[in-house]
Order: sequence, then structure tokens, then C-alpha cells
Amino acid sequence: MQDTQEHNVSEPANKLRQSLKQGYTPLIISAVVLSLGSLILGYTVGHRQGLTVVGYDADAKQLVDVVQKQKNNLDALNKNLNTAVQERDVAVENSNELYAGINKLKAEKTQLTGLAAIYREVLRERGGLSLSVQNLAIKPLPENAFEYQLDLLQVSPNHRRATGNIELRLISGAEVLIVPMENKGFNFEDYARLTGRWTMPKGFNPQFIEVRLSGPTTVIKRFSWQRGKAVENLASFASEIPQAEATVQ
Repeated sequence: MQDTQEHNVSEPANKLRQSLKQGYTPLIISAVVLSLGSLILGYTVGHRQGLTVVGYDADAKQLVDVVQKQKNNLDALNKNLNTAVQERDVAVENSNELYAGINKLKAEKTQLTGLAAIYREVLRERGGLSLSVQNLAIKPLPENAFEYQLDLLQVSPNHRRATGNIELRLISGAEVLIVPMENKGFNFEDYARLTGRWTMPKGFNPQFIEVRLSGPTTVIKRFSWQRGKAVENLASFASEIPQAEATVQ
């Protein structure tokens, strides 16, 4: 009898436990699924956040490097620009000074030309000036070469041109050398400057240099030979300069 009662009591309890078990099982499974989902979601978000932070740091460093490089390039460009502006300003200033100097020289040349014209007219009114050697300059050059500069002058009352031939002689005792000239003739109205170069023979030391003008009148003028310091930076090679020719006086 007692066993029957116990059996009757335990049977409803078992049914209740089974009912509760069946009711809570989905909840337990849901809780487990939610827990696992939370863990997976947290790991995924954290992992992605870590990757994002690392990627951001790398991009930021690259951006800083690019900006710094551009800044350096900009500084270099600004420096070059400032240098170019300074050079331009200096060039402009120099060109202005050069332009002013040229204008000044032109004005002085115009003034001197005017004065020379006045003097020539005064000379013409007083009978003029016959053909003459106004000046002779000899410039020593390297390799035993020399350059001459000869100024001739004539002021004719009737504006007659001076024409004729010229000869330069180097004299040492009884020995005479003729200086070679590209153009031995002259033809001018008031003033002429003749220039040229020649090579002196080795061992020849002239005492005088003589200028001979032949034309309507003959003019002979002798200058003492004085040698100065040689001029450097030849405009042409000494091998291209003609050699003086020896003659007997």
C-alpha cells in the first residue's frame, strides 16, 4: 500500500521534472548560443578594431612622410626662387648701371665729336693742317709679337681727302726691318687710325721705329723704341701674325 502511494507521488514529480526540463532546454540552448555569439562578436570586433588601429598608424606615418617631403621640396623651390629673384635684381641693377654708363659714354662721345668738329673748322679757317703722324703706340704681346696703333691726321681747307701709302721700319744700326701690313694704303678726310700685328725676329732689338707716309707729300717721322710689359690674352695666335722682313738701308 505504501509502495503504491510512493509510486503515485513520484510519478507526478517525474512528469513535472520532465516538463520543466523540456521548457528550460530551449532557454539554456539560447543562452549558450547567445554567450557563444557574444564571444565571437567581441573577438571579431576587437580583432578588426586592432587591425584598423594598426592600419591607421601606418597610413598616418606615410602621410606624415609625404607631407614632410613636399615641405622640403617647397622649401627648396622657395630658396631657388629667392636666389633667382636676387640674381634678377642684381642683373637688372647691373644692366641699369651699364645702360647709364653707355648713355654717358655716348653723350661724352657726342660732345667730343662736336668739339673736334669745331676745332677742325677753326683749323680750316686758319689754313688747315697738313698730313701728319699724330701718334704711334707699340704694344708688346706674348711670343715676341707686337701690335702697332698709328694715328694719322689731316685737315684740309677745301676738305680734300688724304691718300697715299704707309711703311713702318724697325731700325737697329744699319739693319732695317719692314713691318708687314695688311693694308699699306690710307684714304681718309680728317683722321684715321691704323692697327696691325707682327712678329719680331729673334735676336733683333730695334733702336727706332720709323713711319713713312708717301702721297702728294712725303712724311717721315722716327720714334725711339721702348719696350714695355707684354700684354696677355692674345686675340689671335702668334703663328698667325706676319713676320717682319729685313732690308738694307
